[in-house]
Amino acid sequence: MARTDKDALDYGAELKKLRQEGPARVYILRGDEDYLRDSFLSELKKLCLPEGTEAFNYHRLQGPNLDMAALLESAEAMPFMGEHTLTEVRDFDVNRTTAYDPEALRDFLLDVPDWATVAFVFSPGYSPDSRLAAVKAMKKAGADLCFTSPGEAALVRWVIRRMEDLDKTIDPHTASYLLWVCGDRMNALIPEIVKIAGYAKEKAVTRSDIDAVAKKAPETTIFNLTDALGAGEYDKAARLLADLLADKDEPPQKQLAMVSEQFRRLYVARVAADSGQGAAYITACVPELSGRSYPLQLLQRACKKFPAARLARAVDLCVRCDYAMKDTGGEPEALMKELLARLALDRA
Repeated sequence: MARTDKDALDYGAELKKLRQEGPARVYILRGDEDYLRDSFLSELKKLCLPEGTEAFNYHRLQGPNLDMAALLESAEAMPFMGEHTLTEVRDFDVNRTTAYDPEALRDFLLDVPDWATVAFVFSPGYSPDSRLAAVKAMKKAGADLCFTSPGEAALVRWVIRRMEDLDKTIDPHTASYLLWVCGDRMNALIPEIVKIAGYAKEKAVTRSDIDAVAKKAPETTIFNLTDALGAGEYDKAARLLADLLADKDEPPQKQLAMVSEQFRRLYVARVAADSGQGAAYITACVPELSGRSYPLQLLQRACKKFPAARLARAVDLCVRCDYAMKDTGGEPEALMKELLARLALDRA
């Protein structure tokens, strides 16, 4: 299910709880926002491992397999020159039950020593299967923290602070634009902020500075691509598709999924406009846009370039392209180019 502001993790509250109540015995640290995940883990280390004790009381196990003997040994080892130990288990594939002994893990989680904290740290995109008995035991034994984007308002304040640290200023509207151009992953934003601040000639960062040097997120390129189609700028759309396909960080299959999602969002926004409904209807259908005023406003403007029927056909064309990629063995990049041609030809 997509993240909404209502069910997003309150990072500040979790940090306050950690400092007031001390470390729990077990943590599941997961989610797409690895900057916040690593920041929380850093705070956890500070509490568990006072200066000078890390060499004695910190243990790290690396997945995908889990060596239960090593986990037991690290957790049961008494702390030296401190009160706590911390065992960090990285990228353990808990969903693959052949990678560990599920029964032994459940038994261990029932009786973690008072002095020990075990943090299971998962990479972005990995989600422990809550149906598994071992995952249920992990969640019951401690805290399950899923780190997601803190939302536009919090990110805007964070961008402003980062710019101030670099002796630059940026107004909230321009900061929102930066988030739209570069995406909302904080670790990815940090080098872009440094790059933009270094490029800007004046103290105040402008949209022109961002446009000049920032690396555009795939979602931004896709928005511009669909917008060019709506405006009848087919050469521009072709150039943007070429840029998208040149980005080898994202496979064509994922790029297609993002194109399909963008047309779905445009269709929702167009239906909302045609039926006299506003932003609340759109965010109910697209929870990812909740609390993100800038991309929501762009979507509401962009949808007016397409009739609803054309957007519905665009979604159908994307589905057919996805089927061709998966079931016919067609070359993905060629299929993406064919999709663009079909979208451009459908002008009714």
